[in-house]
Amino acid sequence: MAGGGARRAGGKRGCDGRRAGGGGRGDLQAARRRRGREGATVLDGCEWWRTGRGVVGVACWRLSAVRRRKKKDDGGVTTFDAEGFLKTQRGKKIMFIGDSVSTNQFESLLCLLHAAVPNSRITQRTTSTTSYTVTFQDYELSITVFTTHYLVDIEVEEIGRVLKLDSLKNGDTWKEADILVFNTWLWWYRSGPKQPWDYVQDGDKILKDMDRMVAFRKGLTTWAKWVDSDVNTCKTKVIFQGISPFHYRGEEWDEPGVTNCSKETEPLSGSTYPAGSPKALLVLEQVLSTITKPVHLLNITTLSQLRKDGHPSSYNGFRGMDCTHWCLSGVPDTWNELLYAAISSS
Repeated sequence: MAGGGARRAGGKRGCDGRRAGGGGRGDLQAARRRRGREGATVLDGCEWWRTGRGVVGVACWRLSAVRRRKKKDDGGVTTFDAEGFLKTQRGKKIMFIGDSVSTNQFESLLCLLHAAVPNSRITQRTTSTTSYTVTFQDYELSITVFTTHYLVDIEVEEIGRVLKLDSLKNGDTWKEADILVFNTWLWWYRSGPKQPWDYVQDGDKILKDMDRMVAFRKGLTTWAKWVDSDVNTCKTKVIFQGISPFHYRGEEWDEPGVTNCSKETEPLSGSTYPAGSPKALLVLEQVLSTITKPVHLLNITTLSQLRKDGHPSSYNGFRGMDCTHWCLSGVPDTWNELLYAAISSS
């Protein structure tokens, strides 16, 4: 598959050394508000994914159905082996750790599995303000999403909220899982009222701001050092999702003047993206190469760049244009194909 495929990103020493409603936004807090208000759950969104019910669900589901038919006609359709996944991962704990794009993949996987075993006994629980777990009881398989925008910590101090590039305190919780799927990127360039920190700490220096790409590299490096020092990769498989692209700048795909994905109905042809790979991917690959323990990169970037048609756009359940997250069913299902391949590899 051009631009895709799980690949070894580090570790030459072996183990020793769907958004609810189909919108794809993947917002955990919104899902919680919805559950509290209506008694609904994330898996209720999977019913929309399967049947096309609901306004948002219909929009994305119908687009996906057209794409599936086209792929089938072209002989290129693939099928996620959900029952095989459930059987081979019986008794495991899988954890998605990152921002709302991680939640996007988490919900995709839940929907794929739920569609295969709709009558399976399932429990759902919110274990903290940042963690939500679904367990397929018949398989003793638990799948958790742990929301953290940066992987490294934000701490409240007297001066305000401080993003600490060399601090990672949630690791003890994460490393208890059998499979860890990490992601961070979406929030590193976020500024203004939605920025969740007031200062950034780099070593002993506390700054009002700094070069965001440099900060991204430093935060990733802290995470990489944690993997090497704290994760037992004989027990726990470590996977990094990759860099999920946005589609707000038409010049990136040779459509100058286009400022979002609202009118995009077809993927790009070919196997390369006109604008090339984002710098964040280069930084990620460089940091992953420093890890001595085995880590897999899902390498989702190019295959997702080609899918400028895969976002919920205005059909997202909130006011605004969303060319960041992904429709379900859709692109995150392919990510989960790659995830299954990475999990299954030796």
